[in-house]
Parts: sequence; C-alpha cells; structure tokens
Amino acid sequence: MYKWNRCEAFSTYPRTYDLLHAWTVFSDIIKKECSAEDLLIEMDRILRPKGFIIVYDKRSVVEYVRKYLPALHWEVVTKYDIDEGKENDDDHAVVIIQKKMWLTSDSIQVS
Repeated sequence: MYKWNRCEAFSTYPRTYDLLHAWTVFSDIIKKECSAEDLLIEMDRILRPKGFIIVYDKRSVVEYVRKYLPALHWEVVTKYDIDEGKENDDDHAVVIIQKKMWLTSDSIQVS
C-alpha cells in the first residue's frame, strides 16, 4: 500500500489500477497545503476506465471531491454518511466512485 505523502506525482509506470482507496488522503493533502485538484487528476491518470475509487473522509471534503466528478467523467456509485442526521463538519462519509469511459461522438457511431 502506498500513501501519498508529498505534493508530487505518483510513479506508476508501467501500472494502472482498478481500485484506489483514499482513506483521509484528501484531508491530509489539504493540511499539507497541496492541491486536491492535482490529486484528483493524478488519480484519474492512474485509474483504469471502469475502475473504482473509495473515498472515506470528512463529509465536507467528500462533497468537495464530488463537485469535480462530472469534469473527470466519474460517477458516484453509492454514498454513505457515517453519522447521518448530525450537522457536524467532522462527521465522515464514504463515497464509491466509478471512472467512466471517455467516448466521443465519432467513437459511438455505427458504420
């Protein structure tokens, strides 16, 4: 298991992954004043199409990640609030995301 501990790209050559598990990784990155957006782009780079990401973090961080999903062609498969009904920012949530295939209009036309 590897945990990002610096604000730099993750060396994956020649691998890509079907599953990434981000257990408070985004909170850790934000505390180190690194870019969460850069981390999302890096995750998109190393995740295979139709692969999954499990994000467990503060509810506010999970919602922050969710706003970028359409731009990355990712889709929420399921979301679960750990402490549902409470409005505390420290409450945690889990979201399971799937990376979709990028298709152009030319690639889906039948000849």
